[in-house]
Amino acid sequence: MPDFSFVVVAVIAFTAPLLRELIPKLFVPAIVLELVLGIAVGPQVLDIAHTSDSVELFSQIGLAALLFLAGREIQVDRLRGALLERALAIFALGFFLAAGLSALLHSVGLIKTPLLVAVILVATSLSIIIVPLRDERLVDTSFGQQVIATAAIAEFGAVILLSFFYSSERTGPATELLHLSAFVLLAVVVYLAMTQSGRSTRLAAALGRLRESSAQIQTRADLALIAIVVGITSELGLETILAAFTVGVIRGMTEERDQALDQKREAVALGIFVPFFFVASGIDFQLDELFATIGGVIRLPLFVIALLAVHLVPAALYRRSMSDRETVAAGLLQATSFSFVIVATQIGLQLGIMVPATATALVGAGLVSVVAFPAIAFNLLRSERGG
Repeated sequence: MPDFSFVVVAVIAFTAPLLRELIPKLFVPAIVLELVLGIAVGPQVLDIAHTSDSVELFSQIGLAALLFLAGREIQVDRLRGALLERALAIFALGFFLAAGLSALLHSVGLIKTPLLVAVILVATSLSIIIVPLRDERLVDTSFGQQVIATAAIAEFGAVILLSFFYSSERTGPATELLHLSAFVLLAVVVYLAMTQSGRSTRLAAALGRLRESSAQIQTRADLALIAIVVGITSELGLETILAAFTVGVIRGMTEERDQALDQKREAVALGIFVPFFFVASGIDFQLDELFATIGGVIRLPLFVIALLAVHLVPAALYRRSMSDRETVAAGLLQATSFSFVIVATQIGLQLGIMVPATATALVGAGLVSVVAFPAIAFNLLRSERGG
């Protein structure tokens, strides 16, 4: 029997970018339309689609693909000097602000676990903002590289903190540190193995022959690498988002840029799997829980304000190298967070350290950030170029 929900999600994945192109006044990325349309067809509104097993499978692959592509966009050779120093300073300042705001929310009884909320607030979804940055042709600019560097530090740092303090199986910080060290060692071994394999003339020749054949060996290699590292990190008790992101960074470090190969990757990831993640996230969004209690109504705007404060205030460090509009735009892009929010809140719920109302409000704030922040940021950038 056909999976009707799968069909609905596939149709939305096709329709969203088409609507964005046909209606230029929609100053939002196509992913926003995918989220909104997902909410519309989900059980909270029209109730014509649900998260079936097949939709969930494609959604999980889509999240891993997003993080993989985000990791590949980090130009490690440029992540040094002032670029890296500003990124680290902004992350550190943002985390202190997030910790202070979370402690305040905890003191008034609005949240249960301030440390987890602080980790969520300081994160940036590089995997989401990379798509509109690419569409606006800003990835290779100084502005784009600074935003990507800071977002990468924020996302990677938040993932490390999440894995360290809130693993799926809480075994204590000492064990988590051992697991994290093992993962770092694994990443180094994989990196060395991949760089050394290129020196084998016979292996390189075989890979070269298969690259353009129906085998599409490079795409298969990426999928296999993600599966291996995700499997190992799952056994270590770390979160799979750490693995997918790190694999992307490793691939970016170990291979030369190939436009044709990048297009193949994007055709598979962005054309098939990634839209399923955003539409499914919209379907799963518990809209009714936002307004079920007074606390839920209060939490949503407070979390949105907290996201803005945690990222806009540290962005002031950019003012020496960016205009005022670029500084605000960078802060808004870095305040955009969704995929990490979903993963972190799910972990909080599974561990029993976060109540559903708080999780829903955080996801709602992440949804607002995806819908509003990039649209405002790119409008500022367009007016900057036009002015």
